[in-house]
Amino acid sequence: MPKIYTGEVLINRPVGDLFLLTISVNETVTVEPGQFFLIRIDREDIVLRRAFSIFNVEEDKLSFLYRIVGKGTRWLSERKIGYRLNIFGPLGNGFSLENGKCLLIGGGSGIAPLYYLGRRIKGEIKFLLGAQSGSFWDKELLLKYAEVGELEIVTEDGSLGKKGLVTQYIDNGYRKVYACGPVEMLKNIKVDVPVEISLESTIACGFGACRGCVIETKGGEYKRICKDGPVFELEEIF
Repeated sequence: MPKIYTGEVLINRPVGDLFLLTISVNETVTVEPGQFFLIRIDREDIVLRRAFSIFNVEEDKLSFLYRIVGKGTRWLSERKIGYRLNIFGPLGNGFSLENGKCLLIGGGSGIAPLYYLGRRIKGEIKFLLGAQSGSFWDKELLLKYAEVGELEIVTEDGSLGKKGLVTQYIDNGYRKVYACGPVEMLKNIKVDVPVEISLESTIACGFGACRGCVIETKGGEYKRICKDGPVFELEEIF
């Protein structure tokens, strides 16, 4: 069940273009890969919490990867060690775990939920991570993924790993594929095995009551990303 936690900031630093935030909530939290938390932004001009998918869980420590995209995330990036954050979660439906050979595809900040997912899968895994440039991540962050599974990097400018888009380098031979990233990336995943995707969206209430984060499925039904997702079957959406 989701609840409100007060967490002390242990780490909050850049890891390339992203920030790594780790907080301690002083109690063990059960979180499924793909779920998210809402973090309160303590500014008078910001009412809504900001949603962040879980990057890693270690007993009472919760970690998130985020990118500065506005005044809320800018404020968050300025929180120092020892600052106490108010967070709410875990929320949403996570990934269903496949114990076998799996491919985990991440584009840009969409790599965030894949690390904890990779740790939880019992089987051979490969990370296929893409960004515009190799400077998007630092080496320490990439090493974390490499310690969990095989790592292949693709950059649009060719500055690190292979040149091009991650969807150009998707191969077959997996029991399941998981992905998170830009919509255009997700639309271009073409494989013959089940694919689960995590959708990125601005989330307000987190319970689906406000219906501010709905997406239309291929069948014409509207699903709430925060409540029905953020994880969906690829074929249900695209």
